[in-house]
Amino acid sequence: MPRPQIAAETSAVSHVTKGAAPDLPDLLTPAEVARWLKTSVKAIYAKAERGTLPGATRLGRRLYFVRDELLRYVEQGRVPHPGGTGGDT
Repeated sequence: MPRPQIAAETSAVSHVTKGAAPDLPDLLTPAEVARWLKTSVKAIYAKAERGTLPGATRLGRRLYFVRDELLRYVEQGRVPHPGGTGGDT
C-alpha cells in the first residue's frame, strides 16, 4: 500500500528563486545543507541534534531544514557563507 504524500514533502522538490540561494528548495535535506555549507552530513545531523542549526524539522522519520531560516542564520554570519572558504562547520 503506497504511503500518502505529505504536502510539505512535495514542496521540498519545488525550486523557488530567492536571494542568495536561488536554486534551493523550500525544504532542504541534510545532504543538501551539507553541500551548501561545505561540511559533512554527519556534522549537519550533529548540529540539528544539539539545536545549533535552525530550521530543523521532522516529517515522519525524515529530517528537513527550512531554507529561509538557514539563510537568515548564514546572513547573520554564524556560519561561513556558501562559496566562501571554510572547512567543517
